[in-house]
Amino acid sequence: MPSMSKEELEERLAFLGLTETDLRALQMLQPLFERRADTLVTAFYRHLLSFERTRALLRDAEVKRRVFIEQRRYLLSLTEPKIDEAYVADRRRIGETHERIGLEPRWYLGAYAIYFYLISPLVSENLRNDPVRADRTLSALMKRMVFDAQIVMDGFLERRERELEYLNQELAAAGRSLAREVEVQQAELRAIAERARAAEELASVATLVAGLAHEIGTPMGVIRGHAELLESSVTNDRARWRLRTIREQIDRISNLIRTLLNIARPKEPARVSVELSEILETTLAFLTDKLSKHRVKVALEIDSPPPVRGDAERLQQLFLNLFLNAADAMPEGGTLRIGLAPAGQERVEIRISDTGKGVAPEDLRRIFDTFYTTKPAGEGSGLGLVVARSIVLDHDGTIDVTSEVGQGTEFRITLPRADLPKG
Repeated sequence: MPSMSKEELEERLAFLGLTETDLRALQMLQPLFERRADTLVTAFYRHLLSFERTRALLRDAEVKRRVFIEQRRYLLSLTEPKIDEAYVADRRRIGETHERIGLEPRWYLGAYAIYFYLISPLVSENLRNDPVRADRTLSALMKRMVFDAQIVMDGFLERRERELEYLNQELAAAGRSLAREVEVQQAELRAIAERARAAEELASVATLVAGLAHEIGTPMGVIRGHAELLESSVTNDRARWRLRTIREQIDRISNLIRTLLNIARPKEPARVSVELSEILETTLAFLTDKLSKHRVKVALEIDSPPPVRGDAERLQQLFLNLFLNAADAMPEGGTLRIGLAPAGQERVEIRISDTGKGVAPEDLRRIFDTFYTTKPAGEGSGLGLVVARSIVLDHDGTIDVTSEVGQGTEFRITLPRADLPKG
């Protein structure tokens, strides 16, 4: 608590009109106060005990004893001839004592009035032969007690200001925390909106596929059958090559339709405990020849991850799509790096990165869009990453991608652990 400067003290005393003459008049009452201090304090306590609120503060015998001593000392201090910085500090200490015992300002301000009420008759009786001096002395006593009340209230207000400042700081901190939570929730809402948009796109694809499967599937089967019959009946190599080309393109169209059907009507994941390390190793084994042909080296880093909850067949399809994408991004060779490790207490993270040509920022924003591809015409359907994302979302997972042109691309996938209760 800041101390009161000498200049401020003098200003306050001047404002109240509390002069050296007043202090000398009060000093003359010292013998009277010493004789009657115990009587006055006792009368003061009788008044306090008549109210439930103040009576509750004095139930403890030790508190009552200490307060009695302090009150007696205070009465005698009213006759001190000097008011200085030490006097002000003492009055502030009295205010702090009031707060420690739970005495609110309305009660201790009333206490000054009670003391003046009890002391006034004694002063008047002691100076009954000099009414003018009695009036000046009572006026001096009133001014001194008002000054004391000011000092006590100053301390109370300063402490309350500090408490309010602390509460404001706490409120500001809570506000900042709330703002961060709102940002997180907004990000989650944006992610949900994006998932809803993707779901709408898939619903549109489902409508399209329903018609395509019926209108294209049957004639494609008929065409392929006739191509097979013709292939066995012709002897010209060039003609056979053309028939094989027809069959291969028909098979490509059929595979495309099946992929669309998988997107439109994905089956419910099995949701069993799955060891991702085994799935990754098996998927890589399937692609050994292709990766070797592309001169792609594989770096597999597995850090004792717990099992995840999911469908092994669909997860293998997910990794197969991402590995093939990575191989296609490195036509002149490179490194396919696969990392598997726990991610916090609830999830497992899979990182799949390549050292390929990378994806431009304007393309990266659309990388999960249906039918969107950066590959040359005839080399990509624009469905591989759509399928991958659909599988991850069906497993309550997340998938993110970062890329830099000329440096490569990395996919980060998180999936829930199998040993956690279902949300």
